[in-house]
Amino acid sequence: MKKRVYLFSFLLTSCYYHDGCMYTPQMVNCYVDKGETWPAIAHYQKPNTIGHTDSAQRWKDAVACGAKYGDIKLRHSSRDDLEKFQLCMKSKGYHKYWPAECGYMNPKWDEGKCNL
Repeated sequence: MKKRVYLFSFLLTSCYYHDGCMYTPQMVNCYVDKGETWPAIAHYQKPNTIGHTDSAQRWKDAVACGAKYGDIKLRHSSRDDLEKFQLCMKSKGYHKYWPAECGYMNPKWDEGKCNL
């Protein structure tokens, strides 16, 4: 009986469950697994080769600016180190895209602006 009351209350309020998501009348969207976001090093792109920046050269420039080779998340010990790194990469001609501008590594959700 309790299950029927529960089901009826969802029908009465126009709530329903579909594709692993509970939909409500005021809901705008539902979480969709889009995959992994691009790592931080991929956000740095040369303006004339957006989405096709030479990875080897970008790593050389990143290491010259203070990054550790292979650290794709670009962890820095302090805020000052991060700012120095960003200014150095900018001086070498790189543009930094925000994660939302890059999209996801999944080809369906990729914006085409970032590469590894």
